[in-house]
Formats: sequence, C-alpha cells, structure tokens
Amino acid sequence: MLLTLRLIHIFSAGVLVGSVIFNYFLLRPALRLIPPAHAVVIAQRVGTLFTYTGWSALVLLFLSGLTRLYLTGDLGILISRELFIHGHGRSLALMILSWLTAVVSSSIMTFTLRPRLMSKLLVGSNPTLADVEKRRTTQMESS
Repeated sequence: MLLTLRLIHIFSAGVLVGSVIFNYFLLRPALRLIPPAHAVVIAQRVGTLFTYTGWSALVLLFLSGLTRLYLTGDLGILISRELFIHGHGRSLALMILSWLTAVVSSSIMTFTLRPRLMSKLLVGSNPTLADVEKRRTTQMESS
C-alpha cells in the first residue's frame, strides 16, 4: 500500500512539473509560430486541459501524501516541533510549503486571471477551427 501511494505521489508530482515545463518551454513558443486565430483556439483548449490536469495532480499529491503520513504514523509530526528539528520534518515542511505555493498560484491563475483573460476575448476573436479554415479558404480564393 505504501509503495502504491509513493508511486502515485511521485507520478502526480511528475505530471505537475511536466505540465508546467511543457506549457512554458514548448507550447508557448510554438503558439507564436502560428496565426493568432489558430493560437487562440489551441491555447484555449490546451489551457482548459492543463487546468484539469494540474488540479488533479495537486489533489492526488495532497491525498497520497496525507495517507502516507497516516499509514506510517507520522501524521502527528505536522503539529509538533519535530517538524523543524529533524531532517525528515524539514523535508516534509518544504514539501508542504511547495504544495501550498502551487495551490495558491493555481488558484490565482484558475479563478482570477483566466476568467479575466477569457472575458476580454471578443466572440469574433475566439473563432472555432472551422471558422478559421473558412476564412483561410476565402483568403486563398481571393488571391
């Protein structure tokens, strides 16, 4: 059981970090290389997917970490001074702080910044892929 929880914990952390790396270093530069109309559609779809992926990874990290602490009998360390005295406790405190930072950052992006950005996009500036292809075909025929 502990091994399974550890694998879930490590996999969730890998998915979270991998999603951030993919978005920042691969997707963002690639969106600059395609027409803006296409970039809007792709960014919106991929952004929604990674919002769900990120929150799922954060929930799995929380649940697997808390369950592992409970099963190993270390749950009490969270409310004692041992959290900062021993190396194990300091590592645990660093993980908890990192998780809280990720939750706060994700909350700001998901519930504040993303809705603001989506409300600024006009309906005409957020075409479907079919609209983009129709416009492109019209432009090709006229030239």
